[in-house]
Amino acid sequence: MPEANRPASEWLNEVATRMQAEREAGAAVAAERLTVRELLAIFGYARRGQLVVREIRHTLETFNLRTSPDFEYVYIDNSISIELDDDGDDGAAGDGQEPTSPTVRVDSLTAAHNTPVSVTPDDTVVLAITRMTMNGFSQLPVMTSEREVRGVISWHSIGRAYANGRNPQRVRECMEKAHEISIETTFAEATHTIWKYDYVLVRGVDRRITGILTAADLALQFEELAHPFLLIGEIEHHLRHLVRNQFTVEELTEAAMGQEGVRGPDDLTFGGYCQLLGREEWWERLHLMVDRREFVRRLERVRIIRNDVMHFSPDGIVPEDVEQLDQLVRFLRELRQR
Repeated sequence: MPEANRPASEWLNEVATRMQAEREAGAAVAAERLTVRELLAIFGYARRGQLVVREIRHTLETFNLRTSPDFEYVYIDNSISIELDDDGDDGAAGDGQEPTSPTVRVDSLTAAHNTPVSVTPDDTVVLAITRMTMNGFSQLPVMTSEREVRGVISWHSIGRAYANGRNPQRVRECMEKAHEISIETTFAEATHTIWKYDYVLVRGVDRRITGILTAADLALQFEELAHPFLLIGEIEHHLRHLVRNQFTVEELTEAAMGQEGVRGPDDLTFGGYCQLLGREEWWERLHLMVDRREFVRRLERVRIIRNDVMHFSPDGIVPEDVEQLDQLVRFLRELRQR
């Protein structure tokens, strides 16, 4: 790891030089190990957005380096290796390694990496109830080791035992079958299982139970995704209303920078709106008492946020970015009412 305030490119250059020298000397090439979070910090970032990923990837390629696994998609606190990239720019996987899939997987969710609170089969039901109540849980895995799962105890399984005339004293007397998925399962597949059973245990590649995902986790994840998505949709709606019937198809096509099939404002990309409203002579046609440069500057910022939202940035978007979207929505609402 480089010392604080040292340029990332300078450190990566030394890493690449050292690895190349080891290779030329016939020695084993020692990969540089660090977490994704540490790699981001070296570049001065805390989260992976599209522009951040592009910058880091370009810098790695400059020194003929790559990360394994790909830093863009794995969990932020997972360890990765910086290695020499023997494949150059041909896009093939080297050393028999498969390319990293961009599919969003359970591995990217924080809850999948929080070791769950558990009980053993011989623990009392009172202990299980106490732990569920104190933590606000609806279920607990029943485990004898970090890899051995015997079942799950839940409010449902306890209630069913009493409904059947039993008075369970030990966890083993009212536990039910556990449902698991691999940490490499796609987010879409995991969602189906969680909605069906209200939870799912996550098993890591080393066979340890690394976390538990619940319907509450899903609701939070969807809320984090849906809120900015809906705000962006409203912003685009206001922009379409703002420019509708103000420009010719030829002008819209020019703003779209060669995009085919532009027949009206609905066909513009967000970048197209930035180009259209950034042209002073076109802006004046709208007769707005608004500073053009400041307005377009905010649109450009929202365009970057939009890219991260639409590409499902694995780290989500920061609250400051959500506030940027909220502010622009409020401004556009007011502008529309003038």
